[in-house]
This record gives sequence, structure tokens and C-alpha cells, in this order.
Amino acid sequence: MFDRPIIGRAAVVITVSLPPFLGRSEAATFRNQLLVALEQKESIAVECAEAGPLPSLWIQLLHAAASSAKARGLSVTLRAASEECRKSLQAIGFDPAQSALVLE
Repeated sequence: MFDRPIIGRAAVVITVSLPPFLGRSEAATFRNQLLVALEQKESIAVECAEAGPLPSLWIQLLHAAASSAKARGLSVTLRAASEECRKSLQAIGFDPAQSALVLE
């Protein structure tokens, strides 16, 4: 589930795919993966090309991780966000200019 491509020598980015089912127990596991990456001072790319609509719990989780990452000089990026994923973010008023969460 982790992919660690090295970009240059100084930056490491962990790529994590969203699980097929976005329930509470999956959120807890995903949260732990995010925490481990941040503790290791690694930015995170979340692959969400296959993601459907994001439940509010998951949106909150991503925003919290992005804020924590930004405070550490790191980032959380959503890569290849599906249309349903983007609509979920728009529905809550996501503003990329005001958010620590980066949307590619």
C-alpha cells in the first residue's frame, strides 16, 4: 500500500491509495499510516483516482493531516482525484487557496 518514490535527495513522498471501502475502521488504519509518514518527516500523496464520494470523516481526516503536515514543512496532496471525490470537496466548500490540502 506504501510506495516510496524519491524525488531528488532531500524529499521523500509516500504514496497511499484510498481503500475501496471508506468506513470507520479503514479510516483508523489510514490515519495511522498518515501519522507514521508525518513522524518520519515525509510528505504524502493520496491516490484517489478510484475514489467515489468521500464521507465527511475522510475529508476531516485529510484536512487534519494536511494541516499537521504543513506545520512541519510537509504536504498532503490528493492525486488524480475522481469527479466524485472533487464533488465531495466542493460540497463542503473546499477552497484550494485557503486549504493546506493540495489538490492535483
